[in-house]
Amino acid sequence: MKKHNKIGRLLYYFGIFVCAVGIALELVEDTPETLSILAMPLMIIGVILLIASNFFKKVRDMD
Repeated sequence: MKKHNKIGRLLYYFGIFVCAVGIALELVEDTPETLSILAMPLMIIGVILLIASNFFKKVRDMD
């Protein structure tokens, strides 16, 4: 995570959190139908955030 700037780290950790919530909603059997429907979009959004975090890297000095 040293390679990422603040926005990249924020996107990374938020993506992990959103993806984990989506996986938890998918695996728990006692969730209501409305929350179960949100599981797959949350996982997809989490993965998109993880991929987007790779584009926010620190700029190295050319010294």
